[in-house]
Amino acid sequence: MITIKDMNEQERMNVSQLHRRVDFHSHSNFSDGALTPTALLSLASEQNIELFSLTDHDTIAGLDEAREAAKIYNINLVSGVEISTLWKGIPIHLVALNFPQSHAELLTVLDNNQSIRIDRAKKIALLLMKQGLPDLFDKAMEEAGRSQIGRPHFARVMVNQNLVKDSNKAFDRYLGNKRLGQLRDVWPDLESVTTALKGGDMELVLAHPKRYPITMTKLKKLVYDFVEYGGTSLEVSSGNDKPENVRLLEGLIKEHKIKASVGSDFHGPYGPWCQVGKFSSFDEARIPTVWQDW
Repeated sequence: MITIKDMNEQERMNVSQLHRRVDFHSHSNFSDGALTPTALLSLASEQNIELFSLTDHDTIAGLDEAREAAKIYNINLVSGVEISTLWKGIPIHLVALNFPQSHAELLTVLDNNQSIRIDRAKKIALLLMKQGLPDLFDKAMEEAGRSQIGRPHFARVMVNQNLVKDSNKAFDRYLGNKRLGQLRDVWPDLESVTTALKGGDMELVLAHPKRYPITMTKLKKLVYDFVEYGGTSLEVSSGNDKPENVRLLEGLIKEHKIKASVGSDFHGPYGPWCQVGKFSSFDEARIPTVWQDW
């Protein structure tokens, strides 16, 4: 009988495509996603997902709703969250998976990051006022509702108040990185967050490693440091990663003897985002995965 290990690379990739029933990176409208957790789980069900994680940015507020929806759609929900950090001044995202929602250290990290987000929004409002706009902070908070406030909410307020024609104009004229040049990321250090959360059964995943604007030398150093801090996994495939990038990350996983995680990084049904459960193929037959024991 032919086993997966006996197949050539293309055949293994095809098997991986057919057996892709997991997704450990997605977002709802509790952060910057377009869908409610319930709608997101419904979509996951349509895609025949069996293991799924909601990984909103710096919040687990949507997990209760997601868990109830997972029961309806008979999906095994793995708790998740995407945490904002800094490494050598560079914004780096860490995905935590399979933790109890009462995890004290995790809740402390998330509370701190939520405070940072509010402070950041206040700074955005001040920088916009320096550009001649009125104070939009309160309106932006109202626009955000239960989701986490960010620049898109300021853009919508500008449109609602007829300050700009559309959101694209808001970013072009006021909210782009060049316009908000004095805005600096002040997230906690990757080492401090990883060290605080390591241990136990929680998986600590370095999210989409090839998306960061760093050289190959720095990427290898980042992965080395992350593992030294207590990281357990790399997101080997996230959305439409290039095959050569997936192969590179497979090599780093083998080198550091850690695990692979995968996810669509789904934000919504429109735009550049991948569909739930869709991501580039990887060598699932030869690489340990975070979900192999789940």
